[in-house]
Amino acid sequence: MATSSSNQRGKSNRLSLRERFSSFREGYFQNQTKDFKFLVSLILFMVAFGLVMVLSASNVDSIINSGNPFGAFTSQLIWAVLGLAAMFFISTRSADQIERYGLILFLGSIVGQVLALIPGLGVSSGGNTNWIGFGPFIIQPSEFMKLGLIIFIATFLSKRVDMLWDWRSAGLPAMIAGFGAAGIVFVLGRDLGTAAVMLCIVLSLVFLAGLPTLHLMRFVVATIVVFIIGALASPSRIARILTFFSQGSAVDDGSDWQVRHGIWALASGGITGTGLGQSKLNWGWIPEIENDFIFASIGEEWGLIGALVVLALFFIMFQRLRRMANTHDNPFATFVVWGVMLWVTIQALINIGVVLHIIPTLGVPLPLISKGGSSLIAILMAFGVVLSFERQKSLLPVRRRR
Repeated sequence: MATSSSNQRGKSNRLSLRERFSSFREGYFQNQTKDFKFLVSLILFMVAFGLVMVLSASNVDSIINSGNPFGAFTSQLIWAVLGLAAMFFISTRSADQIERYGLILFLGSIVGQVLALIPGLGVSSGGNTNWIGFGPFIIQPSEFMKLGLIIFIATFLSKRVDMLWDWRSAGLPAMIAGFGAAGIVFVLGRDLGTAAVMLCIVLSLVFLAGLPTLHLMRFVVATIVVFIIGALASPSRIARILTFFSQGSAVDDGSDWQVRHGIWALASGGITGTGLGQSKLNWGWIPEIENDFIFASIGEEWGLIGALVVLALFFIMFQRLRRMANTHDNPFATFVVWGVMLWVTIQALINIGVVLHIIPTLGVPLPLISKGGSSLIAILMAFGVVLSFERQKSLLPVRRRR
C-alpha cells in the first residue's frame, strides 16, 4: 500500500510538471503573431545547430585539454540555457522597462570594460583584454555593450525624429555615442573587430532613421579614418591586411594560417560535405575553429549546400526582423529592432567574409552559432527585446515604415 501510494504521488508530480510546462507554452505563445512564433522557432533551431557544430568542432581540442570530448559543448550548453532563459524573461517586459534598463546595461558594460584592465580580474587572449574572470566564468562586457548601445541610440533617435536635420541636436550626439563606445572597446580592450561592428551598427541605424546625406557623409568619413588608424596601430593587423591584399602570393609567413586553412576546409567539403564529425581540419589545423572560424567547419562537414543553408537562415532572419521593425507604431521599438537586425546581419557578414577571404581578418563570432557564452547570451537578450516589442504590438493595422 505504501509503495502504491508513493507511485501515485510520483505520477501526480510528473503530471504536474508536464501541466506546468504545457501551461507556460500555451500562455507564452497564446495570441502571438506569426512573426513572433516564427522568430522563436528560428532562434531555437539556430541555437541547437550551433551546439551541434560546437561539439563537432571542439571535441578534439577538448580531449587534448581536459580528456573530456564534451567539455566545450557542456559549457556552451549551459550558456545557451541561461541565454534562452534571459530571452524568455526579457520578452515579457514592457517597453518602458527595456528603455530604462537599456541605459543601465550600456553604462554597466562600459564599467565592465574598464574593470577588465585590473590585474587579476581582467583576462587577455590573442592580444585583446576584453574579458572579466569570475572563477570558472569569463564574461565579455563589450558584447553586452552592443545591446546597450542600440537601446541608447534608439531612445535618443526616437525623441528626435523631427530634428534629424539639425546636426548638433541629432547627428553629432549619435556620432559621439557610437565613436565613444567603439573607442572604449578599441583603446581599452584593443578589439578592432567589436569596435568595427559597433560603428557599422550606429552608422547604418542613423541612415535608416533618415539622417540627411551631408551629416551621414561626415559619419562615413570619420568611420573610415578610425578604421585606418585602428588598423595601423598594430603590427599584427598590418601584417593581416598586407596578407589580404597579396592573395595568391607564394610567401607563407604564417600570418594567414587560419584563413588559408579555412579556405582548404571549405574546398574539401565539396557540394555535400564530408559528414558531421568527419572534419580533418578540426584536428588542430585551425586554432579554436569553434569560435570565429566555425563557418569553415560548417562548409567542410556540410558542404556547399550546408553553407548556403546557413546563409539562407540569416537572410530569412534579416527579412523577418525588417518586417517586424517596419510594422511597429512605436519609433523606439522600430529603431531597436532595426539595430538588432543590423547587429546580427553585419556580424554574420563580417564573420563569413573573413572565412571566405573577402575582407581582412577581424575576430567576431558567428551569431547564435559560434562558441562564446557572452556573445550567445547578449544576442539572445537582444532577441528577447525584439520579442517583447512584438508581444506589445497593437493588433490594429499600422502604417508600414520604410
